Formats: sequence, structure tokens, C-alpha cells
Amino acid sequence: MLELVAAAALACAIPTDLTPAPALPQEESRIVPVEHFVLAYYWWPQECRRADSAASPGCHAGFGLRVHGLWPDGPGTTYPQFCRAPTPLAVAEVRRNWCLTPSVTLLQHEWAKHGTCDWPDAAHYFADMRRVAARIALPDLDRVATAGAVRDAMVASNPRLPRDAVFVGTDSNQWLTEIRVCLNLAKRPRGCESGVGAPDSILIRVWPR
Repeated sequence: MLELVAAAALACAIPTDLTPAPALPQEESRIVPVEHFVLAYYWWPQECRRADSAASPGCHAGFGLRVHGLWPDGPGTTYPQFCRAPTPLAVAEVRRNWCLTPSVTLLQHEWAKHGTCDWPDAAHYFADMRRVAARIALPDLDRVATAGAVRDAMVASNPRLPRDAVFVGTDSNQWLTEIRVCLNLAKRPRGCESGVGAPDSILIRVWPR
């Protein structure tokens, strides 16, 4: 039942004219052992305030939380990135994942930066991302007032989710930017080793949908 709720929360109308983003030149490669994973969500209304995101068709759909990416993580604050030259995503792959991450540029970037470090190809990377995201039910965050309230909402929607597995990210003006769910090697929720971001008592601002 929980997976059905999560899947319904990520349903949307897929634009008919989606065009994949190009595979940009590879950035600095970093190869380190994978010790755990992170599933990161953007608070999409805040992401859409950025000049380079505002033109995306995904910024006109009233989305709340949407997947930023599934990230392999390494020891301490180090993580692998750009592990090999990425291939451009096929149109079918973009369409399959657009409701999860409604930005062709971000889909290509996440495959290039993170997917190349632990998956044989883009299809396996995004299939894994969909499976992990399907286990997380997403709460309504439009009216939360503190970082602690964000964590409480996530746990209320996911009773088996450890509270210390929820990282809350804000910008310098305390606008909610993202939520990360820390995962073990089996991609199940676990406490975040490097902290949980904004403290519970911090007042946050949430840009409306």
C-alpha cells in the first residue's frame, strides 16, 4: 500500500515534446568505495526559483517534492562522482523518469555524476531510483514551520523511517531546498552519519507550489 501511495504522489502528465539533454563534458572524476547511499528530493517550487531551472516545463506543474537523485556515498564527506564517460539518455528513458525528476537536464546530470559510479547503464540506475523512491511516501510540506516538523511529517508518512535518516536542507535565508533520506548498502533507510542538516528548532520558509 505504501508503494502505491508513493507512486501516486509522483504521477504527472508527461509533455509530448520532451527532448533529452546533451551529454556534457565530464567533470572531475573521483573514484572512492561506495559505503552507503542517499536518496535526495528537491522541494521543487524552490528549485524552480533558480534562473537556470525556471524555464523547465516541470516548473509549471505544481509539484512539491521531486527526486533530485540517488547518490552513492563514500567514507566521511567523500563520495564518488563522474566515474566514467556518460552516454546521452534515450528519449524513452527521459519519458520514463520525467515524473520522478521533471527536468531533462537534471536527469542527464544525475546519470553522469552519480549513476556512472555504481550502475552498468542508465536504465539500471533509474530503475533502482524508481524502486527506492517507491518505498517512500511523500508528505504535504506546504505548511511546515520548522525543520523538526519536516522530519515529523516524513516519519508520520513512513512509520518505519528512522527520524535520524532524514536530512533537511535549507539555503542561507532558511528556505527549504531539499530532503535527503540516508540509506544503507541495501538501499534501506538508516541514520545519517554526517548529520541531519538543519536542527529541529530552526524556523524554515517554504516556497508555495
